[in-house]
Amino acid sequence: MGRLSTVSFVGLGLVITCGACEQAADKNMPTAPKARSQAIVSEASPAPEAVTAAASAAPSPPKPARARALCADQLTKTKKALSKEEIDTEVAAGEAPLDRALPVGQGRWTWLNFWAAWCVPCREEIPRLKSWESKLNSGGRRFDLVFVSLDDDPRQLSQFLAKQPAGGLKRTYWIKEGDAREKWFGSLELDPDPELPTHILVDPKGFARCVVNGAVEDSDLPAVQSIVQG
Repeated sequence: MGRLSTVSFVGLGLVITCGACEQAADKNMPTAPKARSQAIVSEASPAPEAVTAAASAAPSPPKPARARALCADQLTKTKKALSKEEIDTEVAAGEAPLDRALPVGQGRWTWLNFWAAWCVPCREEIPRLKSWESKLNSGGRRFDLVFVSLDDDPRQLSQFLAKQPAGGLKRTYWIKEGDAREKWFGSLELDPDPELPTHILVDPKGFARCVVNGAVEDSDLPAVQSIVQG
C-alpha cells in the first residue's frame, strides 16, 4: 500500500510539472485566431508575380478600325471613259422604269455598285451604300448611287427585287453575261467577271476614277466624302 502511494505521488508530480511546461510553452506560441487570420490574408493576397502574370495573360481590348485611304492611289492616274452603250434593266412590279443609259457624266459624282442577288456581301452592304447617298447629298453636293447587277439567273434577280422592303433596292441596271459584259468591262480594261461586290467611282465628267474590289465599310465614308466635296 505504501508502495502504491509513492507511485501515485510521483505520477501526480509529473502531471503537475508537465502542465506547467505546457503553460510556459503556450505563452510563446501564437494564438489560434492569429494563425487563422494569417492564413486568410495569405490566401486572399496572391504573390506579386501571380498578379503580373494574370495581367499579362488578359486579352487587350480590340483596336478601332483604321480608315483606309480609299481611291487615293488611283485618282491621279489616267481617266477612263465608260461605254455609252445602253444596257438592260430590271425593275420590281409597280416601280418606275430606268433609262437604259447609265446616268453618269451629268455634272455629279456617281458611285456604281456591281452586285448580284446570290452575293451575300453585296446584299449586306446595300443599306450602307444607300445611307452614304443620303449623307453625301445632305452636304450640298450631288451624289448618285447606281446599282448594276451581274446576275446570270434572271429569276433570282427578279425575286430578290420583289421581296425588298420599302426603301430597299427595287430597281437596278443589269449587264448580262456574254458579249455585252465583256465589251463593257473591256473598255475599262477590267475583268468581265470581277470579284463581287465591285465599285467604280465616276467623276462629274463621266470618267472612271477609282475601282474598289470587295465590300466597303462605314470607315470608308470619310474618304469618299473628301473626294466628292473636294
